[in-house]
Amino acid sequence: MKLKTLAKLMVVGCGILSLAACSSMGKHGGASVSDGGPGSGAQTYGAGDNSQFGTNGMTPEQLLAKRTYYFEYDKSDVNDQEKPAILANADNLVAHSNAKVLLEGHTDPRGSREYNVALGERRANAVAEILKSKGVNPEQIRVISYGAERLAVPGHAEADYQQDRRVVLVYLQH
Repeated sequence: MKLKTLAKLMVVGCGILSLAACSSMGKHGGASVSDGGPGSGAQTYGAGDNSQFGTNGMTPEQLLAKRTYYFEYDKSDVNDQEKPAILANADNLVAHSNAKVLLEGHTDPRGSREYNVALGERRANAVAEILKSKGVNPEQIRVISYGAERLAVPGHAEADYQQDRRVVLVYLQH
């Protein structure tokens, strides 16, 4: 990791540590629940160059508040533009070891129910792997997939589908 990148991550991390971020608790029924453990098929991402992990002009507070991460059609790879916010939440979770999060995987309505539940789980596990790679205790993370059961936007246009393909990070305990 380049020293410049490490310094930027430390500055962002220090800013995040000063925040008291909490979210309301939610009630969640489940389609598929996983601990995101080995064999989940999720990819781990390390720190890269500044263009990959830049803050996209967002403040540390804005990064920490961003808890919905979007995906490409039929993909479970985390987009580079989503990583700074995921990393900010990872730093917050490391700093608050009593905090617990639920990663909710979602898909658009295309595809079978079984396929969509599996894809939503792969997406949530991909985010979980990034969190764990930054030192978050796996016991702090729960993964659930709703598939296409909880659409973000009703409709059948591509713009609607883009909003449905997501992982939502929900703080359960802080």
